Amino acid sequence: MRMIRIPILAIASLATLSGCLSLRADVPADAVRHHMAREEGIELGTVCSHEGKTFSEGAAVCMTGRRMTCGATARWAKDGDC
Repeated sequence: MRMIRIPILAIASLATLSGCLSLRADVPADAVRHHMAREEGIELGTVCSHEGKTFSEGAAVCMTGRRMTCGATARWAKDGDC
């Protein structure tokens, strides 16, 4: 009787594991937007973020007394004083 229970439990476990599985993940909106654009073959400009706001390529923002510009690589670059 023990030999029969083990395979039945194993099959029940596999059926449970292979059933519907939902996955929740927090993905940044910019990453989703760029992914969707790539799928559609659309070129999007660079987007930089700072303090919860997004800025397009070329935008200039004062940060801690320095003027920073959103570069083509989605990174802020020093661009003089404020």
